[in-house]
Amino acid sequence: MKPDGPFLLALTALILLLPFFSVLPASSQPAVAPRVLLVEVSGHISTSTAEWLEDVLLRRSFGYSAVLITINTFGGLADATLRIMDAITSSPVPVIVYVYPPGGQALSAGTYILMSADLAAMAPYTIIGSAQPVVGGVPTEEPKVVNFLVEKMRTMARLHGRNETQAARFVTHNDNLGPELALKRGVIEVIAENVEDLLEKADGRAVKRMGGEVVLRLKGAVIEKASADLRVAVLDALSDPLLSTLLLSLGFLILIVGLSHPGLGAELTGAILILLGLVGQGFNVNWVGLGLIILGSVLILYEFYTGGTMIALPFGIAMIVLGSVLIVRAPPGNILIASSWLEEAMLGIAAAGIFAGSVVGFIIFKALRAAKRRPVPMVPATTGRAVEDIPKGSEGYAVIGGEYRRVIAVKDVKQGQRLRVVGKQDNVFLVEPVEQ
Repeated sequence: MKPDGPFLLALTALILLLPFFSVLPASSQPAVAPRVLLVEVSGHISTSTAEWLEDVLLRRSFGYSAVLITINTFGGLADATLRIMDAITSSPVPVIVYVYPPGGQALSAGTYILMSADLAAMAPYTIIGSAQPVVGGVPTEEPKVVNFLVEKMRTMARLHGRNETQAARFVTHNDNLGPELALKRGVIEVIAENVEDLLEKADGRAVKRMGGEVVLRLKGAVIEKASADLRVAVLDALSDPLLSTLLLSLGFLILIVGLSHPGLGAELTGAILILLGLVGQGFNVNWVGLGLIILGSVLILYEFYTGGTMIALPFGIAMIVLGSVLIVRAPPGNILIASSWLEEAMLGIAAAGIFAGSVVGFIIFKALRAAKRRPVPMVPATTGRAVEDIPKGSEGYAVIGGEYRRVIAVKDVKQGQRLRVVGKQDNVFLVEPVEQ
């Protein structure tokens, strides 16, 4: 039985359309869930905060659907705040800033960071505002400073479609707003109970960014928390206002003592404390790291050339390691290196520092143990060997019992000659040559 014409026509059409049908089922395959990078910011906004957020936003954020920054702060350094705002604006992915947890606040520097976000959100019972600049612990009305910050807030509000007037009032009138009033006045977009609630409400929203409008696709997003590395931890500790001020004060006092009493090493200790204190005050980390590496190298060279007490060597190694950790994550100039390589480099530096410190510690332990060892008591007829010529009645050195000993020659002794211990005088062995 031969197939009729309509059947052949239908079969031919099916074969021609088969490639198109093979493409269609792809939409039914499970889509890859969006990923959100979570960064938790709390406490003082400092240089370490800026370093961390710059690293997260400009280097680690690629491949994520958005970066979510939860913030709970009373404020911080102006330079660090401006760096964070620039990093948010330059981020390759949308940035959500969320005042969290409930009952927290994003005052002063926190409000500036919130206004720079692509999507601004607050948890219940949180507060934003009080953004007037402070100089020397006193609020300032210096037009040069205030006008700049007012226009900065207006620009951020204009970029993201928010209330420019209210954004400026945070600076000029120190307004403080809760989430309901902030939403009503158009300076935030979302009030959310928690992070999951925020992502659900943010899904499908169109946000205005520097490059144009972007629609957030965050339904069922996988949240990945960004962890701080060793360098950020060190900077965070040094950036504590109390600790940085204490380091500077002690550094100057110890430096004065060292200059007035040279030779005690106080000058170097004071210089190190001042450098670490300057890091906490926002000084350029690259220069401080370079200074620590140079000082550490000087200490190690001093130890090798003087054969000192082995104190300078471990301090030198510690300073080189600390300086390397500070500088490796922020080398001068732009770089094209993966962040994973930098993390591995820091781990390598830390491992090398631990190994070097262990070796130095072992050497110091053996030296102290040898120094505390009691002298071997003199045994009658103990023999040894002279290491130098020793005239009769003079002192010199000989190897006795496997150790270098100060001796007094009863008879003339030649270098390399075998000796016999014949007595002891004031803890010094009396020796004479052994007759061959």
